[in-house]
Amino acid sequence: MSTVQYPPNYGPHANLSEEEKKKRLDAMVRIWQSDTERRIEREGYQAFIKAAGLDEYRYSVWLRFPEWERSAVVGQVISLQRSQSGAPADPTLFSAWRRDFLLRTMPDWKVQLPGENIFNISVRITPGGLGEGSKWAVVMPKEMIPRYRPSWPTQQEWVAWTRSFDWLSIGVGFIRTMLDSL
Repeated sequence: MSTVQYPPNYGPHANLSEEEKKKRLDAMVRIWQSDTERRIEREGYQAFIKAAGLDEYRYSVWLRFPEWERSAVVGQVISLQRSQSGAPADPTLFSAWRRDFLLRTMPDWKVQLPGENIFNISVRITPGGLGEGSKWAVVMPKEMIPRYRPSWPTQQEWVAWTRSFDWLSIGVGFIRTMLDSL
């Protein structure tokens, strides 16, 4: 079995020290968490829940891959936390970053999106249980699609490319981390 050589770090921040890269990743997590909290307040819970896909899926895991640190991924898990009082469910939001060996097998997204410095993708998951099968979907966050045109691949190319990597495993890792932190 041949191994694919993953591309090197790229861009103006690629040569930063490990400590500086960690600071940048920590800042990405804080900013993303804060931005999403403000978005929930601005749009309202119901609109946000629908936009995140939580009306159909149990977890929405948004992933960001920076060009300057190819061994790291920043993830944000959004789920609904049931209220013990019977009130409507509120979105639970968890953001973190981590290094993952699986990223070394990821196809080079810079080929598809050469002008971007961060690649965003969302994995929506409903785990199987009680006789139901699990279901999942890989989607591009809607607010990001306009930024990727005109270089965005066709729908057929996008589907073929997204099937070439195990996005689900990366997303599930963030769900497990979130559940461990509760």
